Amino acid sequence: MKIKVFFYLVIFLTMAACGHNKRPGLSDKELFVLKAPDTLRQETVELNEETYVPPPGIKYNESRAIDPANPPVVLDIANRKLNIKKFDLSDYYTKVRYIKLKHPMPPKEGNFLFDANYYVTYERGAMSASGQNSKFQFSDDYIIAGDKYFGLHCYDKEGNFLYTIESNDFPKTYNISQNLITYSMSDFKGFIGGISTIKNSCLYNFRENNKNFLCLYDLDRRERLFTRNCESSVFFLNDNSIASYTYWPLNPNRIFLFTFNIKGDTLCRFQSYNFVPEMKKNSYVSPPSPNIYYYNGQLTVNQSLNDTVFRVVSPNRLVPVYILNFGSYKLDVQTALYGDQSQKLRTYTWEESNRYILFIYTQNYDCQNNRNNGSVKFFYSFYDKKSRQLYHFSEGTTMPEDHFFIENPIPDALPFILSSVEIEENQLRVCYSKRRLEDIIKNKGFASLSPEQQEKVKTLQSELDESEVLIMILE
Repeated sequence: MKIKVFFYLVIFLTMAACGHNKRPGLSDKELFVLKAPDTLRQETVELNEETYVPPPGIKYNESRAIDPANPPVVLDIANRKLNIKKFDLSDYYTKVRYIKLKHPMPPKEGNFLFDANYYVTYERGAMSASGQNSKFQFSDDYIIAGDKYFGLHCYDKEGNFLYTIESNDFPKTYNISQNLITYSMSDFKGFIGGISTIKNSCLYNFRENNKNFLCLYDLDRRERLFTRNCESSVFFLNDNSIASYTYWPLNPNRIFLFTFNIKGDTLCRFQSYNFVPEMKKNSYVSPPSPNIYYYNGQLTVNQSLNDTVFRVVSPNRLVPVYILNFGSYKLDVQTALYGDQSQKLRTYTWEESNRYILFIYTQNYDCQNNRNNGSVKFFYSFYDKKSRQLYHFSEGTTMPEDHFFIENPIPDALPFILSSVEIEENQLRVCYSKRRLEDIIKNKGFASLSPEQQEKVKTLQSELDESEVLIMILE
């Protein structure tokens, strides 16, 4: 299954948390100027910002007060009278351009990965799964592309290969016809994920000698600036500070986010208001994935099992910008891990542009068994910032995101499968492999396209090499 966590970070809080963190001068009416959701935290944690003293080694108090001039927007998902409207890309974009990247390795030795299968052996067992994808991250002047199997590589903005950042040279077998990678975890070393860029500097995680490290890399100078031990993924906040997410529902430490300066000194820690669920001996369901991204240069976080989307505006300041009101359909932590979710709504993906938010959620949790028996439904929606309306372009369907076909009316543009999209402020980007274009041709929605657009897709599919990726950028 696709787990869209661009790097593992997430932010968590509820409207009630904002209420408890209010500063003098903000009335309850100002703080709850919009309809307050029913998803109040289940365990009260008092935190008075004026008297709270951070523990030794923590420099700043945390703040999560609402900006009274820009109170958070409430998306009323609990209202099941769905406002249906087609998601028309031409309402938001007018032009298209393409970039083609070629993998620096021969196809039989390495490639860009799209929905790949992998089989991993451990000292005491093994696991198999699918959905491994390469990442394509844009900095000011470069495109960083790659994955934890075939390394991390740097291209210019026209798609020309420049150099390899991490080669990930360890024993593995890649079956290109089966799209399958096989390896032993004891042999693994190299880039493992967590790409975050600011200007032309890059943070990422890599593994060596069975230990995880954080690396700061200068893309202009082509060299590491520092390396230190680090078990979690981190994100730039600005030139001098970074953030690290540490929350897991079963972890009792009650801290979900730390911020540090570039030297590693702790600046602030943010308490989690999620209650710690009662642990049971039986297996548990993985909680919904977090959504973490940048908007106008600010790290933005929506933590799993939380209804608040925050901007991280400084190392000790979270500003709530959106509230997801799930009402009685809210999924609490205990139910998410061990309970019946058949009537609960779960956040699936959340992508924000400067004009709209593309929001996907499910009823019940997404797994192969629930897909097979039809018990998980997918709701595809978008919030238009100009009209301030939440629309649905699906009334609930069993068709998952990795099969959902999106037509594209913009001249010279291509249709795509929804799971392949990345949105960044004024751009929508889609990465196509030869295999993905073939899947589009096989999709039942393909027949609804004009003959000209069908022919364009078929031509590009036949011309694209197995070791190439085509990136479509809508602006």
